Amino acid sequence: VLESMHGTIYCLTGRHVNKNLSAFVIFLFLLIAPAAYTQTNNPKGLKKPDITTRIWLGSHVLPGYGQVYNRDYWKIPIFYAGMGTMAYQGYQMNSDYKKWQKTYLALPTSDPDREKFKIKATEYRQNRNLYYAAATAFYLASVSDAVLVYNRGKHSPAAASILSTLVPGMGQAYNGAYWKIPIIYGGLSTFYFIIDWNNRGYNRFRTALFNLIDGDPATVDEFNGTRTQEELRYYMDNYRRNRDLSALGFAVVYALNIIDANVDGHLYDWNVDDNLTFRVEPAVFNPSQNLTYNTPAFGVSCRVTF
Repeated sequence: VLESMHGTIYCLTGRHVNKNLSAFVIFLFLLIAPAAYTQTNNPKGLKKPDITTRIWLGSHVLPGYGQVYNRDYWKIPIFYAGMGTMAYQGYQMNSDYKKWQKTYLALPTSDPDREKFKIKATEYRQNRNLYYAAATAFYLASVSDAVLVYNRGKHSPAAASILSTLVPGMGQAYNGAYWKIPIIYGGLSTFYFIIDWNNRGYNRFRTALFNLIDGDPATVDEFNGTRTQEELRYYMDNYRRNRDLSALGFAVVYALNIIDANVDGHLYDWNVDDNLTFRVEPAVFNPSQNLTYNTPAFGVSCRVTF
């Protein structure tokens, strides 16, 4: 039995089914596609889909698409200039890196200048990576800007999911849950460190194993032949397995970051007012409509006030 009066719902329970939103359903939905549709009312009272995902995909395929849709035409030259300049500088650094690396590899190991070429090649490689990272940052900024501007004045779960997909923690910042950002980056950083540490161990034992199998006196075995092939292969496989498991953990934290942003986006406008209460108490009722014959009935009253 349901009765609504002045914002209060009374429920008499014999059998009451409580429908909860499952996080697993949200996870499956997120795997199929980002939360692409939120609903807004138009003047005719009809429902129309939110096109946040269309803007997101369009901006990925053609940077500037979102700015055209939002009519922020003046931003397009800025993003393209940033991406073009950084990509060109990265290309130049990559060309110089290949030249220095080629010279370094061509020099004999006894050449005293060989280490200088290696250092120089490493510097060009690092600069190349920084320029490419800057070009990627301009690209992601153009996509994020398109999504944020389109959803200005409203809160979109799709936008939160997309932002956390582009930059982990950005969706949490969009939802106002800033305290979660250090947790996300702490998890990602931890798994990244474990991946790197195990990968270095894997490469170390793999190199030693190859040198031992090769049997070339010119090759250097850091263990000086004290470990057998079986031992080297055992440690190499362990490091590789731990590296792969850590990579899986990194992916899980990254996925949870997106799911959390999506769920928080849906619950952003959830009513958490102090007037929202849920009370369960015993009650006595009289189901008979005959005023001359009153038989009491015992039950449970559930009251939700909002």
